[in-house]
Amino acid sequence: MKLDAHVHTHHSGYSTIYPVTTILRESYNTPEKLYRRAKARGMDLVTITDHDSISGAVTITAIFPEDNASCHIGVLGITEEQHRDIQSLRRNVHELMPYLKEQDIFCTLNHLASLSAGRLTATHICSLLPWISAIETRNGTRLPSQNQTASALARAHGKVSVAGSDSHTYRGIGRTYMVSERAHNREEFLAELRQGRVRVEGAEGCYLTLSADILRVTARFYADGIVKLIESPLNWRHHLVVLGSTLCLPLAGVALVGSVIHYLRDERFNHHLLVDLVARPAGPVARSSARILEPAV
Repeated sequence: MKLDAHVHTHHSGYSTIYPVTTILRESYNTPEKLYRRAKARGMDLVTITDHDSISGAVTITAIFPEDNASCHIGVLGITEEQHRDIQSLRRNVHELMPYLKEQDIFCTLNHLASLSAGRLTATHICSLLPWISAIETRNGTRLPSQNQTASALARAHGKVSVAGSDSHTYRGIGRTYMVSERAHNREEFLAELRQGRVRVEGAEGCYLTLSADILRVTARFYADGIVKLIESPLNWRHHLVVLGSTLCLPLAGVALVGSVIHYLRDERFNHHLLVDLVARPAGPVARSSARILEPAV
């Protein structure tokens, strides 16, 4: 059985990229079309991991309260009640992680070697390792070097390796995935996953991956605006959005250049993180985190 364990829909909300945070969505994928696309590309199971939303299933943006650093924790197979509890705890990772452990929720640390994960340091990562079930070692939008860092960390600490396309468009859905040879249904797949009896396969990112997705998301943004204009032709706000976005169309070129710069910065961050992980500074924050996040035996 195959599963792409990291995909997004429009339920992920608006972009976190300034200054389009209230204009451009993280994704324009619909759950229904995402499901059909994943099945057409050979996925036996389909999951949706939207940011902090179960409207569509979930990636949690958890916060380290001592310095406001954030990390992306993927959780699989949760209930609506657990989702409500998680939302109330996610702003303090020191409270969230023990809850996930107590509830026996399978959780993964996603794209840890990327700036998108919140500039994690070795101190942050090492404080999470006792609590997480798995590490995302193949992310379809991240560079091979970043995935290699995650894979090395997973091997060093005996964590399950998981994979997902992390696709915000239909392009990458089902291109990066996990495979279980023994599983025949959802429950068996999750059981095999917990035991680490899966392998990761599929595509990784390159310097043009984000550029291609920006073009696709922008196209969907314009299409969405035109549909809203047709549905509500008297709504002046829709007219302004279409006019403003049309005037700003040349700025798309800036975004494409920015995406390449993003990957250059990501690769540099990955290098510094590797050095940090080897050094493992034992400063006050590290000792404090280790004390707070030491699971009970």
